[in-house]
Amino acid sequence: MYRKGDLWKTTNPAGQVTEHLAYDGAGRPLSIKDANGIVTDYTYHPRGWLTATKVRGANASSEADDRITRIDYWPTGLVKQVTQPDGAFTAFTYDAAHRLTDITDNAGNTVHYTLDNAGNRIKEDTSDASGTLKRTLSRVYNQLGQLKTQATAASDPTDFAYDANGNATTMTDALATATQSEYDPLNRLSRTLQDVAGIKADTKLEYDALDNLTKVTDPKGLDTTYDYNGFGDLVKLTSPDTGVTSYTYDSAGNRATQTDARGNTTAYGYDALNRLTKVTYPTTSLNVTYTYDVTQTACASGETFSIGRLTKMQDGGAVTQYCYNRFGDLVRKVQTSNGKALVLRYEYTVGGQLQRMTYPDGAMVDYVRNAQGQTTQVGVTPAGGSRQVLLGNATYYPFGAAAGWTYGNGRTLTRQYDLDYRPQAIQDSRPGGLDVGFGFDPAGNLTALTPAGNTTPEISLGYDTLGRLTALKDGRTGTLIDGYSYDATGNRLSAKVGTATQAYTYPTDSHRLSAVASVARAYDATGNTTAIGGTARQYTYDTTDRMTQARRAGAVTMNYRYNGRGEQVRRFLGTTNTYTLFDEAGHWLGDYDSNGAPKQQAIWLDDLPVGLLANANKLHYIEPDHLGSPRVVIDPTRDVAVWTWSLKGEAFGNTAPNQDPDGDGAALVLDMRFPGQRYDAASGLNQNYFRDYEAATGRYGQSDPIGFHGGIGTYAYGRSSPFLWPDKLGLLPGDCYRTENLAAAQALKDILPASIKEDLEYGGWVYQKPNGYYSYTAPRRGTTSSVNPGPRPDGATGAYHTHGDVTPGYVGEAFSKADTRIPYGDAAYLGTPSGKLLRFSTSGSPYSELPGAIPSYGCGCDGNNNKLLEFLSNAFGWQL
Repeated sequence: MYRKGDLWKTTNPAGQVTEHLAYDGAGRPLSIKDANGIVTDYTYHPRGWLTATKVRGANASSEADDRITRIDYWPTGLVKQVTQPDGAFTAFTYDAAHRLTDITDNAGNTVHYTLDNAGNRIKEDTSDASGTLKRTLSRVYNQLGQLKTQATAASDPTDFAYDANGNATTMTDALATATQSEYDPLNRLSRTLQDVAGIKADTKLEYDALDNLTKVTDPKGLDTTYDYNGFGDLVKLTSPDTGVTSYTYDSAGNRATQTDARGNTTAYGYDALNRLTKVTYPTTSLNVTYTYDVTQTACASGETFSIGRLTKMQDGGAVTQYCYNRFGDLVRKVQTSNGKALVLRYEYTVGGQLQRMTYPDGAMVDYVRNAQGQTTQVGVTPAGGSRQVLLGNATYYPFGAAAGWTYGNGRTLTRQYDLDYRPQAIQDSRPGGLDVGFGFDPAGNLTALTPAGNTTPEISLGYDTLGRLTALKDGRTGTLIDGYSYDATGNRLSAKVGTATQAYTYPTDSHRLSAVASVARAYDATGNTTAIGGTARQYTYDTTDRMTQARRAGAVTMNYRYNGRGEQVRRFLGTTNTYTLFDEAGHWLGDYDSNGAPKQQAIWLDDLPVGLLANANKLHYIEPDHLGSPRVVIDPTRDVAVWTWSLKGEAFGNTAPNQDPDGDGAALVLDMRFPGQRYDAASGLNQNYFRDYEAATGRYGQSDPIGFHGGIGTYAYGRSSPFLWPDKLGLLPGDCYRTENLAAAQALKDILPASIKEDLEYGGWVYQKPNGYYSYTAPRRGTTSSVNPGPRPDGATGAYHTHGDVTPGYVGEAFSKADTRIPYGDAAYLGTPSGKLLRFSTSGSPYSELPGAIPSYGCGCDGNNNKLLEFLSNAFGWQL
């Protein structure tokens, strides 16, 4: 609807109205009211540049509760500074050619880019406020602007070669391991040969005339095939591990049904905005319904801004209600399972960052932040108790990870990183504290575990040329402690643990492990492990393909239920129940007994577990390792370790923790293991969110639900390199990528279909992890014309966002002026209504299209097995 030629009201198919309240004389919107009645005001520079966005708070007479983002410009029109609502800012400096050369935060930390004449970044230096170099890397480009060499701080190179069409044909790492790629006449990747002089892991790809991937032949010679309809929708997937899966679609292109190899058909329902509203299974008690827009009875005043948001999820495990504030932040979640309600509440700063959490029993965790928005102190107030400082004085590397903190009783945990932002040492010098140093080979494999500050390793680690762990040795004597071997696909062939060597056998037509040391295993048609050793251990799966029961010697040991997000929210045997709660990032927050009383509750600093309320709600300190696995638990009152899980145990996590290291006879049971995992004694497996992990074999009991997205070996854990690459959701190893472009593309591919269907923008950040690899934040939902990517994470290198359906008055298929003016980092990324993936370089290069038809091979962080991903990025012309 228009008024005087200006867009006035937009009504979506659900009847939700967005109203443009005012325009300036140039036709730019000054105020827009969304369907929840929230008004956002826009201010412009005389030259038309957006200078501020203000999301109005509840107090109309003051800006104190508004969220205002301000943008300052250089006279050239380039963005000079972006200031977040909480005052944290990022400043940008350019050279005479208008190319970005420096990024500075309000603490004085800087990222400096050295450019060649073509604008390529040949060096990147990250320094703290004093000018001390903290991270560096260098690149060499050839005359065609193609990346020739990328080198670490120690000058360890990775070299690239190209054919005449610009396709990457060879990549050679610092240990001289080469991977070759071949291409078909249409320049589509058709073959990769990893470690051409040794293992020769050979993977082949085929496509149809529309560039759809139709076949992947893995190094074992097994084919996975894909069939499509005329619209390019996948209608049949045939896998050697999961069998045949078929799909149908509705007239809007939404997936309507999915039928697995067991014959179970899952049906999907959608509303007028194409939002998923129902998932139905053959077992109707497991059906999931999603409710949007309707404020739930659990929501208090000020928590009723529900339009456009998920407000209720009802499934086989629980009924979950969601409540939101006026800024769209989740402020209350009520999870009711088997009649027991667990209430979790969130509070936020003016900048939208988490300020306080209230757990179901009333315990509160608060986060004190510095001017950059980083957490410097965590306080804990147990239910009915007084506030205690869990940790304080937390410091951070510039644009990087936490450098350490001091626990409430004075213990200090330091976390040192090298100039590649790889972990160098983690040390608590008090008795019983975590004390470990790390050593790496030139290719980035973690090869040594030492006492912090000691050059003689206690443990030496060996790898094959594909980066898979093959040996764990005594660092002083060289004696083999544990050893492993693999086939070219990544299946473990043998394991020597202690004095015993076990053989692993597989059928010729799949990657399903058939026996370990002659102990047979059985599977269902979709590749789920159903039995180990006959009736010794048995597992039952429901029609959602999740494990719902464990048995030993024929007797039921536990039953399991899951919610619509895939979280295991209930375990029960007879009338004894344990209810489990997760936060919105998938972190385990707590277990609760049959009455809803807390058994244990975890406290987090970003992705690191740092505290535990256990044993009558007493606060304990957790000391996490470089990946985020708990390794030591400290009793702060006695200042002794009461639980330890040694880094020097069996590499894949099969060594049990010491539950009574102080020898007082009181065991502390903590089931946390690798990131995202919790040991379950009833099944003998580690529950890993979407899957179940068996530490004894270093593999999952189920094939990866996302197929090759998690790697060519769909049962393997962390690319068989567990000291380097976690898998917190049981999907993508580490959820991280070799390049920022790969991370951004995956983020856009994940959310673009929903963005187009809902006609809303989604956005988030691409950032670099301390290990040098890249990942992306969860997408945030915006409006039809804008999205706030959220708080800038440490290591941010760029931002991604989508454009929904084509909206009058807005650019859909290209970056808007505002998109290109705000230099969030190295680049901005855009997913368009037509499905294009675009990259805009803030160094001054024009934006380029990134093809969306990218074979799904895995996005893990393994510096060697991820070579295939590097080739994919180069094969399609992506800049590293």
